[in-house]
Amino acid sequence: MQVYQLFEPAEPTAIAEPRQRNVLIVDDDALVRETLQFVLEDGGYAVYATASGADALQILEREPIDIVLSDIFMPGMNGFDLLRQMRERAPDIPVILITGYGSIEMARDALKQGASDFITKPYNIHEIPIMIERNLTRHSLLTSQTRQMEQEVQKSYRATLDALLAALDIRDTETEGHSERVAAYTMAMANRLKLSPDELQAIELGALLHDIGKIGVPDSILYKPGPLTPEEWEIMKQHPVIGYRMCMKIDALRPAAPIVLHHHERWDGQGYPYGLAGEAIPLGARIFAIADTLDAMTSDRPYRKALSFAQARQEIIRCSGQQFDPDMVKLFLDIPEEELRVIREISLATRQQRAAA
Repeated sequence: MQVYQLFEPAEPTAIAEPRQRNVLIVDDDALVRETLQFVLEDGGYAVYATASGADALQILEREPIDIVLSDIFMPGMNGFDLLRQMRERAPDIPVILITGYGSIEMARDALKQGASDFITKPYNIHEIPIMIERNLTRHSLLTSQTRQMEQEVQKSYRATLDALLAALDIRDTETEGHSERVAAYTMAMANRLKLSPDELQAIELGALLHDIGKIGVPDSILYKPGPLTPEEWEIMKQHPVIGYRMCMKIDALRPAAPIVLHHHERWDGQGYPYGLAGEAIPLGARIFAIADTLDAMTSDRPYRKALSFAQARQEIIRCSGQQFDPDMVKLFLDIPEEELRVIREISLATRQQRAAA
């Protein structure tokens, strides 16, 4: 579902002055700390210094550190321990390890564990700022390249998603815009829960692609005007499995696969394809089931006119504990009817914009 945003051209802004770089020195030798601090502050750096790895981690939590210089052999937490902790807590900060007892094997191990550089003592103190700038520049370039690669991946992912949705629209013309609307209803509910951004993204993606497996259903069944035979219905009931297999073949779509697979399960275990019941059904699928039914009832069909939102809400209440998770029904009922109406109108407008683009 593409988003279109109108905006005014930004006013030209002045180029910001380069900010002062923050360096953290970690060494149990007071003379080494003081010497490094003197040279770096003279070079224009803001310097934080500590004798222990534990204190260094506390400083990293409080201050915007750009780079760390750490001795390896220190009492308590040594340099390698600090490096491992930093890779977990602050993976984007370059770390230069320093030791007076270095070897090729130690240097190789340091770089393998994530150090950006390795220095052995004795060293020329006046070359330290050059090494810091070299590492900061290299880190900046790598960060820029990573960001560019992520943007390309997102662009490719968006193109794949749009292509799948377009293919689904062609295959399932009964309710135009259904995928966008049901995704919007689903997210109106999911956003009221304390879920992580990754969980919310997976739910939205699963709602958008829930019927993607219909691409694999024969036309003679998908477009049949009358009731399906028992044999045809068994084939139709395989579309969640087909959709699941499709999503599992694309890394970016895998988080959505469980919702695609289980979007026709029922709270009472009478759904398909596996007859899951209760909380065995993924949360996203339980939320989606209500949103899907809401859109189906409030959309015109060849055999009936759309119900009002008030009528649809009463039907969802009636099916609570049978078709739907009772807790998710309560969550749904917290959404004002006016909000549901606005969601439907916005989804329609967004679809029209996409068609005109």
